[in-house]
Amino acid sequence: MYKRILVPLDGSDNAYYALEHAITLAKVFDSQLFLLNVIDVNRFGVYSPDVFTSAAPDMMSFDQAQSKKLLERAQNQVAAHQLHAETIRQTGVPKVTIAVDVPKAQNIDLIVIGRSGTNAISRLFLGSTTAYVVRNTEANVTVVNMPSDEAEEVEQTGDVSADDSK
Repeated sequence: MYKRILVPLDGSDNAYYALEHAITLAKVFDSQLFLLNVIDVNRFGVYSPDVFTSAAPDMMSFDQAQSKKLLERAQNQVAAHQLHAETIRQTGVPKVTIAVDVPKAQNIDLIVIGRSGTNAISRLFLGSTTAYVVRNTEANVTVVNMPSDEAEEVEQTGDVSADDSK
């Protein structure tokens, strides 16, 4: 049914929980997994041109290193289930990249995305990435939310590792 599943990852606990759901679906449907992290170019726009010019290379290097780490973590999560996933790291506008660009380029038929991510300020002013993806993609979308008991534990401890096997 679903042959090509995209999982956008922003480093949030909910994104890794969504990945577990995608892994389950990939096993059931014998699907190919694509793990995506988007380095948000909007983030750089909040700085003045002088600050941006001097700080951009360092910020971009930091973002690329963080992106590599979170995709490696996701790859390890997939490998623990004896599956393989292709990783995609892009620089762009996350909403558009997730909803339109990557699904078209990779012929994605399902996007599995966490309900909430790491950027509360952006969500407040611009709306959630998840809502944008649901409204603007041609692919099917499954929105995954952490169970309330796990979400509460993460809020209290800051750790989602209580049960990563779900």
